Amino acid sequence: MEIARDTTMEAWKAALNKIKEHGKSILDTEGRISNELLNLSITINSPDEDFTKPIEIMRGFKSWSYPEQEELEDVFFKKEASSSYYYTYGARIFNYTSSKDQIEEYIIPLLAKQPNSRRAIVVLYQPVIDSKLEVKENPCLISIFFRIIDQKLTVSAMLRSNDIFVGWPANIYQLCLLQKYVAERLGIECGSITTISHSAHTFKEYDEEIEVVLMKR
Repeated sequence: MEIARDTTMEAWKAALNKIKEHGKSILDTEGRISNELLNLSITINSPDEDFTKPIEIMRGFKSWSYPEQEELEDVFFKKEASSSYYYTYGARIFNYTSSKDQIEEYIIPLLAKQPNSRRAIVVLYQPVIDSKLEVKENPCLISIFFRIIDQKLTVSAMLRSNDIFVGWPANIYQLCLLQKYVAERLGIECGSITTISHSAHTFKEYDEEIEVVLMKR
């Protein structure tokens, strides 16, 4: 199932509404009721226009504490692993297996030399560490694919499990920052961002908050 909208806010609302209308109600392994769609593709044509708006809305809800922008940036960009988390995206993107900066050592040099390359992919899943029955904290973000189309840098991200209400706003914020960083290093503009979520879902306990978001203009 595919969704394409011009802005981040429009795409978020469309995805929430699509899950509301077409999602299948399931009981997950933690005993939580969710609505789920499989393999939901969400494309934002101009994410830069309002990519902070969803996380600003999430921070406006007083029923929980949503991460500050600085924390979301640290998790995504710091090379050092954190003792507070089983994994951090930054450590896997910029210091994969403690040996590879996938952005500086591969993505940027590759696209600078071969702008038409289809090989510009960052991988975050580590089977040796993550593919164990006792490990429950597998990365949700699996891979990030960079492609230059019409002299603009596009990004496509694959997520195995994606809470579209709580998690997706943070994912888009982080992906947009990374897109900007790579595009600036390459001296080109940013294009679209697409997320492909194998399990796109929302949890029933957030139904009231979701309705608030859907009512926003």
